Order: sequence, then C-alpha cells, then structure tokens
Amino acid sequence: MTHNNEKYLAKIKKLLNLARRSTNSNEAANALSQAQALMRKHSLTETDIDLMEIGRASSKGAPSQAQKIPAYMNSLANMICRAFGVDCYYQYKRDFLSSGQRTVVFFGPNERPEIAAYAFDVLSRQLVKARREFTAKMRRNIKPSTKVARADQFCEGWVDGAYAVIDIYKVAASEKTLMAAYYSRLKEEMEFKESTFRAAKKCRGGEDAADAGYRAGKQAQLHQAVHGQGGSLTGIGVKP
Repeated sequence: MTHNNEKYLAKIKKLLNLARRSTNSNEAANALSQAQALMRKHSLTETDIDLMEIGRASSKGAPSQAQKIPAYMNSLANMICRAFGVDCYYQYKRDFLSSGQRTVVFFGPNERPEIAAYAFDVLSRQLVKARREFTAKMRRNIKPSTKVARADQFCEGWVDGAYAVIDIYKVAASEKTLMAAYYSRLKEEMEFKESTFRAAKKCRGGEDAADAGYRAGKQAQLHQAVHGQGGSLTGIGVKP
C-alpha cells in the first residue's frame, strides 16, 4: 500500500469515527459523506479501513541465522504469537556490509506486535545463553555434528518447557479474521515463499539433551503484559 493511500485511509478513518460518535446528525452525515467520497475517489474499501487496526513490529534479531530456520526457532515464534495474540512471518535482511540478519515480524491489533517482538528478543537471548552453557558442558572429544544435534535437541526441549508455562491470549474471532486478511494481503504484496524448518537431528544423548532443555525452559523469565486482558503482569516460569 502506498504512502498516499495510508494518508487517505487515516483521514477516512477519522471521518468515520466522527460520523459514529457525533451527537449532531448534520455533522455525522457530512463526515460520512466525505469518507465515502474519499473511498470512491481512491478506490479504497471497508476492508482497507479495517486493516488499519493491524500493525506490525520486527524483532531485533533471532536465535539462529541459519539459512534454513531451525524448528525450535519456529516453535519459539509460535509460542510468542499464542502468548500475545498475534501472528508472524520471517524476514531476512541482506546488505553489502553484512552477511544478513534474520528477524521475525509480528503483526496484530493495538500494541501487541511491539510487545511480542520485544518478548521474542528477550526469550531468544535466554535461549542462546542456555544453549551456550549446555554446549560448554559437553566433553571436548564429542564430534562437532553430535554437539550441534544435541544442542538443537536441547533448544527444542527448552521451547517446549517455556511453552508449558505460558498463558494463552484469547484472540477475538474478529481479530483472527483481520489478521488472516492482513497476512493474505502481505503474501500478495511481498510474494512470500513458504518457509521450511529444520528439525534437530537424532543423535546419541539426544533425549537427555531435550529433557535438560525442557527443565531449563520452564525457568524462562518473561512478563506478559497486554492491555485489555487482565490488566496485570503474568510471569512466565517465575514463581510468585
């Protein structure tokens, strides 16, 4: 959507809000008439107006920069989506000065995408730290491929552990519909390709690694604070 269209949408939304809230019938009718005229002039629909309720925010980074996204990273992003009532997609930024940066873009109503992006970064740092500490405890004579496989198993278990203690945000049906419409439009505009995810390879000691990750993940620390649902802070994996 062009910058001009966004500008017109904001003006139309303002007029529609005035039409709904005004106690003066003439003022309300005039505002509605202006809004409809702008919509016709710029070929904008009611769906375009509704989708203004959906915003997006990008994480600063990700726990893995691998070309093929690890399954544990996808699970972490999905967990954040369920915790904050949003949806997401993956983005890979590349420029001449760096090898590239993978991020996760969260989208949804109100302030929820910004909170979700922040939460993803918080848990990503905790996950990376836990993985590093787990890997450091392995014997030096273990093959590098086995170390990577065990570390991936640990990360999958870690996310499962964090998943077990989060609160699920109850998303209204109307919000689900809007987010689906928003994503459908994004797919057309940005020509998204379906993502594929790399599961952790099976290896000797993999089950123990996953179990260690699960126990560590249950100690993950994050506060879910979303206005309009409960109004209080709910700790993830934090004892009161």
